[in-house]
Amino acid sequence: MSRTMIFAVFSVYGRTFNLEFRRVLMSRILRNVGAAVCLLLFGLSAVSAQTVNVGTDASVTATYGTATQSGGPFPWSDLGITASASVTPGVLNLSTGGATAFKLNSTVTGGESFVPGSTVLNLGYTPGWNGSFNSTPPANGSLSSQFVYSIGPINGSQNLLNVPLSISSAAGDLGSSLNNGTPTSTSPTETGPSVSQGLGVQARSCFVECVTIASASLDFSVGTQVQQTVSTTPTITYGDLVWESTTPSYSSSDLVVPITGSAGNVQTPFLNPQVALPGLANGQTFYYNFLPFVELDMPVTNSASVSLPASISASYDIFGVVSGSKSFPLGNLYSLNTGDEDFDFNPTFYSNQFYSIPLDFSGCSNVIVITGTCDDRYETPSGGGPLVGVLDGGGPSDAGPCGSDIIGCALSVTGGTGSTTGYGVPDLGPLFSGDPNAQGICAPAGTAFAGDCVNNVSLTSEPTPAPTPEPSSITLFGIGLLALVVVKVRKLCS
Repeated sequence: MSRTMIFAVFSVYGRTFNLEFRRVLMSRILRNVGAAVCLLLFGLSAVSAQTVNVGTDASVTATYGTATQSGGPFPWSDLGITASASVTPGVLNLSTGGATAFKLNSTVTGGESFVPGSTVLNLGYTPGWNGSFNSTPPANGSLSSQFVYSIGPINGSQNLLNVPLSISSAAGDLGSSLNNGTPTSTSPTETGPSVSQGLGVQARSCFVECVTIASASLDFSVGTQVQQTVSTTPTITYGDLVWESTTPSYSSSDLVVPITGSAGNVQTPFLNPQVALPGLANGQTFYYNFLPFVELDMPVTNSASVSLPASISASYDIFGVVSGSKSFPLGNLYSLNTGDEDFDFNPTFYSNQFYSIPLDFSGCSNVIVITGTCDDRYETPSGGGPLVGVLDGGGPSDAGPCGSDIIGCALSVTGGTGSTTGYGVPDLGPLFSGDPNAQGICAPAGTAFAGDCVNNVSLTSEPTPAPTPEPSSITLFGIGLLALVVVKVRKLCS
């Protein structure tokens, strides 16, 4: 084959290849253009399933006051153990995050008629919360305790404890609670220093020799404890704000109706446009809009307490008239609680996007009907469906527990007056009652030491376990005897 023929063949094939290439290229361009046209023509119905998220970011820092109170003595008002305490729940930081996904599950097609009160669109939602709380600093306070006796003019005391108390940490996760709408709480407890001791008093009459005429003793073990309790109970409302307007937009002057949902669905009914838009003209297009929202109402309780757990054994013998023993098993002798100091964490969150469905109005308001009836009609445009609009800051604003401030909100929770509990509140009254005007106390007639007056009082302290006092020298009972001494007034015998 000559070069001329070969060139001619390649020229023919080249033109053929070029034509085929251009045909394929044009076909692809047309397909792409067609696809773009389809998106333009039918894009409204395609976004019917578009997801709209409602972000749920909010935070608050709450500070709490301090409760201070005292209690005791116990077991008797003139002989026993006292406690003075202060406690605060510290500072509580709480935050929420995540987002709730809303999705229009109802399909809206062109030419569809909407009937007020009958047409219902289903807006589904899936919660996606996260959140946490922590107390920094956590609950803290102080507790002091004394052994005291006060029997008329004879009184005294001995320090037992004077210590600061605090929780090392208090924190919790809120995600599961928020997603399921269930309560959550944490209640850390920590034990502080303790002391075990035996203490006693004795009252003696001294002439040629000293004789114990009254005595009392207490063997006890006391400790310290601090506890903090943080609890929340969320109530969450999912829904949408519905309004109708002549443009796909939101205005504060629009007539807005809130619709709430349950079990993952917001059943949104079509409202009669004649209420919100009474001046609609035949052929006019208006818009049916709904904006997803999430509302949280979550009371948060933060309380703290300090306690004095104790066990006590007592024995006493006063002039042979009042004698015996009593034991109190281990339990909270005294506890100071701040009470339930709470605030309401109640932010409302709105999406920055809303669904907007165009509808054409046709009515009979300007038509004289001779026979039959004429109903207003609200129909989606051919090929039309829901739009997804962006509020661009023109919609309702999120609101938190501090009003419009939803991030970094700061609250001050007033401290409670404090409440005391425990088996030592109240006490058992005085161990021995006598004449408060007495200048001294003497043994009554008919007792072993009749006429003898107290002129010697002592307080003894013994390490734990305290030895059992002998009948003539029971130290603590001597305090009880001192009580008798104050009650009955007589001049000290010389």
